[in-house]
Amino acid sequence: MPLSILSDPSAVVSRLRTPSESWVEACTGEGGELFPSIDIPQARFSSKGVGWVAEPAEIFTGCYDEDEEIPDECVCIASYGLDQQMMEMPTGEIAVYNPGGWDSASGMASSCDFVSEGHAGAAVSLLAAIVAELEVLDGLDSGPRETALRVALGEVDSFVEALPDDVDGPHFWSTVTRDLRRHYRMP
Repeated sequence: MPLSILSDPSAVVSRLRTPSESWVEACTGEGGELFPSIDIPQARFSSKGVGWVAEPAEIFTGCYDEDEEIPDECVCIASYGLDQQMMEMPTGEIAVYNPGGWDSASGMASSCDFVSEGHAGAAVSLLAAIVAELEVLDGLDSGPRETALRVALGEVDSFVEALPDDVDGPHFWSTVTRDLRRHYRMP
């Protein structure tokens, strides 16, 4: 059972490149925002109850090169698993923060997972639409359900692997697709 949200990959990539409130609303039912305030437990994603502010030099210890300009502050806009999406101010770029990090609680950041909150919001909205379609498969008997889930999750993997570099959000997608597979008990 193919996922209708991914039936035209080039149109989806176009939506990811030019995020809009109408795309967020079409995917999530949440209007008026470029970044939806939603929970997607199947992918361990939540943008509710976040918003704490941090000094990047403190939370991203040792992650900035000498020649890099350290942002003024970071605002947590979402969490997924142990990772958190941090909006760097004033640029609006979205970095990934893992409080455990690679050096036992010294923090770890990606240089930039998304170029803006809107681009991150478009990716989150796409994830919500994918999960809504996967939920429909829960009504199937176990054999057909497993087959349909295998095909659908394979389609998601193929789409994510083919995403162009300017919209790929590699850390976000690798984490949430791994968590989707865990949730649906698919290898």
